Amino acid sequence: MDNGRRWPVRLPCCWSRQAVQCPGAFAGTAGAQAGRMTRRGRDRHHAGTTAAAAEIELKLRLPRASLRQALASPLLVAARGARTQKLSATYFDTPALDLWRNRVALRVRREGRRWVQAVKAGGSAASGVHMRQETETVIAGARPDIAVLPRDPATKILRSRKIAGTLIPVLSTEITRSVRLLEPAPGVLIEVAIDRGVIRSGRHRDPVCELELELKQGPVTALFDLAQRLAAEIPVALEHRSKAARGYALFSAGVAAPVKAEPVFVTRDMDAGAAFRAIAAAALAQVHANEHGVISSADPEYLHQMRVGLRRLRSALGLFRDLLGDAVVPHAAALRTIAVELGVARDWDVLVTETLPQMREAAPPAAGTAAFDAACAACRQAMRRKSKKTIKTIGYAKAMLALGCWLGSPETTASAPWREPASAYASRVLVARHARVLKRGRHLAQRSATDLHRLRIAVKKLRYAVEFFAGLFQVNDMTVQRARLARLQDILGRINDATVVESLLDAAIAAAPGRAVAAAADHVLEWHRARAVAERGKLQLAWRHYRAARRPWRE
Repeated sequence: MDNGRRWPVRLPCCWSRQAVQCPGAFAGTAGAQAGRMTRRGRDRHHAGTTAAAAEIELKLRLPRASLRQALASPLLVAARGARTQKLSATYFDTPALDLWRNRVALRVRREGRRWVQAVKAGGSAASGVHMRQETETVIAGARPDIAVLPRDPATKILRSRKIAGTLIPVLSTEITRSVRLLEPAPGVLIEVAIDRGVIRSGRHRDPVCELELELKQGPVTALFDLAQRLAAEIPVALEHRSKAARGYALFSAGVAAPVKAEPVFVTRDMDAGAAFRAIAAAALAQVHANEHGVISSADPEYLHQMRVGLRRLRSALGLFRDLLGDAVVPHAAALRTIAVELGVARDWDVLVTETLPQMREAAPPAAGTAAFDAACAACRQAMRRKSKKTIKTIGYAKAMLALGCWLGSPETTASAPWREPASAYASRVLVARHARVLKRGRHLAQRSATDLHRLRIAVKKLRYAVEFFAGLFQVNDMTVQRARLARLQDILGRINDATVVESLLDAAIAAAPGRAVAAAADHVLEWHRARAVAERGKLQLAWRHYRAARRPWRE
């Protein structure tokens, strides 16, 4: 191992973004393919034997205190072929993590008396379901044997002398795995593995307690169906990070960097159903990719980016509301509840880390500033704890499981209206949303703060629609649309801040009553109101610029 040395690497969030480019990320199937082996089947192979398989699995995080409850679950007790294995594995990479940056993992694992080398490459992750190409080879010892790898695109990077000659151990795992095979429905086979153990890198360690549901035969939605049945008995939550991802985070002495929204590739050959799946997968991937950072890091950017993902996901559901029908209602309501709770924490982050420092630079601090700042910091920390608790609740886990199952069902986008070309559907939506913005923006100079808030929401919804459907229309025109809508949204957001901050200031005063704190709060409110007046002066020009932009969609 690396003896505690920490390489200065900020990890990318590998294998979580590719669902953006995979319209069918929620709707795959698995079968008894030729050459495909279960874990039991692999035991019969000898050194040098190679097998490739498409691995499709869903991971569920399990509280260690609930381990006995899981093992006693009637669902799992009824399974066949139960057995327990001790698995010791080491992952190898270059000091610069070239493999991980190229979305490749190289693992050598001790399974009984033999060593099995695995290369996992590419793939996607959508709503907790991990889909990867996996190549396994039985080798002679504990070090990687590059010579026995098949010559295919997945292993190309490993055949480079530069890579193969610099491989070092970066992490190890010690896992006790209880495996059983379930047949929850005719034609469906799912291998359930309960893993407990530890991931190590240098002096750092991360305990493991999780269920892995690996699809052997049947539709991917069967994984979600089983997960929901288990969630009714056991307090499980979706685990979006692989053991490798967790170990690499230990190796770099950090967590994966906050994940921003990735471009959505909606193309002209897609129908409305494919477009919806691509957009929803992208947004959901961003939400899940930032969850762990919100829970484990003090960096406010994780919360911000998770909220962006939630907004984009809610916007996607709104964009396709006519086609989704009433089935969307419970999922939209659950997402709104989550977004509201996280939104208050984000408001405190902005006030404490952005607004107050700007004020201190622009003007000398008012009396009572220190006590006021301390009260704001305490309120912020309380809301951060609440947001972390929200994400760790069973309610959140069940909501995300239900959403994933619904999105994963072919029935969600199976009806005839979903076959409409994406470009035609997008044109109708963009025309309607643009008309809503124009209606909200009439007589702009006379609009109240409430009216401008409604305009801001309409602008935000149109901006997301423009971003999602950008690939269907003239690129330059859509780029201008996006930029001018963003400018409008920023101005309207700063005007709205004067309203949002009032409730925060009331909370700060309640946390630290006193005239000095109240006076400092009044100073902050006056600053926001003055800024709102200044932003109103910029609004008319930004509005005219937006009105002048060419709209490439068909009116």
